[in-house]
Amino acid sequence: MAAWLDERRSEARAALASTPLPTLKDENWRYTSLRGIDFDGFATVSGAGESLRTATVLGDLETAGELVQRGQDVVHVRLDDETRAAGVVLSSLDDAVETHTELVDRHLGRVLDLRDRFIAENSATWSGGAFVYVPADVTVGLPLRLVVENPEAGARTLWRTLVVVGAHARVTLVEELAPGEPGYLNGALELVLGDGAEVDLVQTQELHHESYHFTAARAEIARDATLRWFSLGLGGKLGKARQESRLGGPGSAVRATGLYALGERQHLDLDTSQEHAAPNATSDLAYKGALRGHARSVWRGIIKVDEGAQGTDAFQENRNLLLSGHSHADSIPGLQILANDVRCTHAATVSRLDSELLFFLMARGFERSEAEKMLVTAFYADALARIENLAVRERFAAALALRTT
Repeated sequence: MAAWLDERRSEARAALASTPLPTLKDENWRYTSLRGIDFDGFATVSGAGESLRTATVLGDLETAGELVQRGQDVVHVRLDDETRAAGVVLSSLDDAVETHTELVDRHLGRVLDLRDRFIAENSATWSGGAFVYVPADVTVGLPLRLVVENPEAGARTLWRTLVVVGAHARVTLVEELAPGEPGYLNGALELVLGDGAEVDLVQTQELHHESYHFTAARAEIARDATLRWFSLGLGGKLGKARQESRLGGPGSAVRATGLYALGERQHLDLDTSQEHAAPNATSDLAYKGALRGHARSVWRGIIKVDEGAQGTDAFQENRNLLLSGHSHADSIPGLQILANDVRCTHAATVSRLDSELLFFLMARGFERSEAEKMLVTAFYADALARIENLAVRERFAAALALRTT
């Protein structure tokens, strides 16, 4: 192991040892209890076999390259010859530590800090992982795809992803958490965009309904760079996902779209942050979810505007649709503004199906189930329209329809 990586892992182990599991007394965990979860009871296992055992939402999406991690191991890596010839790198992070030392050393652990116990655990113990590098001025025509699967019941899977996109490069990156077997999953993603880069990041999570999952993703966005971020949350028993973007260059932009559909007793906690650290940057975040059964969602969003970030234009919204009398949603928007020439707005709603619209449709011959399906489809429509990739949009729509009807 490289000396610098060993030092970074030691720092993470120290943070892990000194940071207790969060409780309801911690502000960002007020609505998500970890009581009764025995994290030490999950075993680390190898990922025997190259092929996935469970299908994913995006299925047969055409790609330029693919990496699969099962358990602690990367079991499959493929990259088209043409893409490789352009200087693009897709490899396990373990391999990249040796083959692309300078890049990995410069960025790994520099985007995500260790303030969260789960990130500390990930930083201290990840194996396998994924490394993506797109050189300056290179456009990757087809998506690059990363897939993670928990291979055995009662297993733990920890993975780390580092993505570095050079100036004026363009790429679509897909990260999917396959259903797999029930267990504990802990993931971290660090994304670095160079000046003028354009990245579409698509993340899907459809884990086994008895899995626990905790993920953190953070993007550093340079001058005039654009990140379009799409996420879909469907699975798991209890989980928390952090999604953070830091607009560090003038003229940078991020557009984040989150969709989720929950049922039974699922609990999903979403924690988003849009930090404006440079002037004339733009952020636009829209999260929408529909809940059935005894499902519960939590969304906490913060827009931060640092000193000197004049000309900021930021928006965030969270809309929730309750499809049963027992489902529940908490929506907590927030602003932290240290500049005076800004435009920052937010919106949050929690509502049930419109009874008048439901009556209107049923009075015209639609069965109640059909009418409800039409209204739920309409609820998601504007958020789905933000996804420019038609294949991704259609697969997202189909997955949401299956879980809300």
